[in-house]
Amino acid sequence: MRDVSVTKRIENELRKANDFLRNLIENSVDGIIAADMKGKIIIFNKSAERLLGYRSEEAIARLHITQLYPSGVAKEIMRRLRSPEYGGVGRLEPSQFTSLNKTAEEIPINISAAIIYEDGREIASFGIFTDLREKIKMERELQETQLQLLQSEKMASLGKLAAGVAHEINNPLGGILIFSKMLLEDLSSHDPRVEDLERICEEATRCKEIVKGLLEFARQTSYKMEPADLNRALVQGISLLENQALFHNIRIVKDLDPNLPPILANTGQLNQVFMNIILNAAEAMESQGTLTVRTQLGPEQNTVIVEFIDTGCGIKEEHLTRIFDPFFTTKEVGKGTGLGLSMSYGIVEKHRGRIWVKSREGAGATFTIELPVRAETEDIPA
Repeated sequence: MRDVSVTKRIENELRKANDFLRNLIENSVDGIIAADMKGKIIIFNKSAERLLGYRSEEAIARLHITQLYPSGVAKEIMRRLRSPEYGGVGRLEPSQFTSLNKTAEEIPINISAAIIYEDGREIASFGIFTDLREKIKMERELQETQLQLLQSEKMASLGKLAAGVAHEINNPLGGILIFSKMLLEDLSSHDPRVEDLERICEEATRCKEIVKGLLEFARQTSYKMEPADLNRALVQGISLLENQALFHNIRIVKDLDPNLPPILANTGQLNQVFMNIILNAAEAMESQGTLTVRTQLGPEQNTVIVEFIDTGCGIKEEHLTRIFDPFFTTKEVGKGTGLGLSMSYGIVEKHRGRIWVKSREGAGATFTIELPVRAETEDIPA
């Protein structure tokens, strides 16, 4: 009798231990997956179901462990498990990999893993899967916010500097133009010096245009903000450009959400931004290709978004962080001042909005502007 009662007590304790371990595995916030050494899945908990989209029964009955990863990843994990370099033989310290869910979407994960041994033989392996998508998203948003803060500080400092430089340069330029024109009036049209003086006038005029751009960039005025229809402002801006020779072989697609709420804006300033971006897109496409202009309501319903998507040459990665800097241009000397996008950045910022660009060299560019929806008019200080 004593042996029977001892046996039952041991069986009860084993059952309780098994139930505890099963609950521990099932209720883990991280995915837990185990497979035998042939790759057959034997454990697939609820968090693994949520992470990868398979039901536990489906994974255990039909899946091979290699189907949960891109090609070669499962093999690499086993190589590391058997190596002493990644946590000791039979253990893998947390390492970042990519997993595949049921729809073949790649999911960044952190995985800790181990091999289970019996009498020195490998009989199974298991891994703990931590979803990294939210962490990566937060890190990216933090990085973007930091870059925007740095850009705002840089633009404020450069604006003050630009205003001072522009005023200092404008006066001597005016003198150069006046005296050059006076000299031209005193010379006959056949005088060989006429060509040189005309060149001086042309270059001085070009310098004045650059200075004018600088003053626009650094302007310290207050813009009256009024309710505005973003779609209407875009259509007006596009209509001013699409009949120009530069756009004859460019297809402009207007994908505009007709239900956008009004925004508070200075439409003249916004049109300047739109025209800058559209002209840059046309030049990047070398006057042929497709430009898509798309508007939509922001995900939080409190902003409107406009995208300019071109099929041009794209932007080099090393240029992306400088694209909104004053005087930064990739155009040939004399074909651009490098002030258009920096002025656009300042205008969007004065509208309490954001502007950013995504691009790969050779794959076009997408400029995105996000503007807040407002219900009242106000003056936005420069």
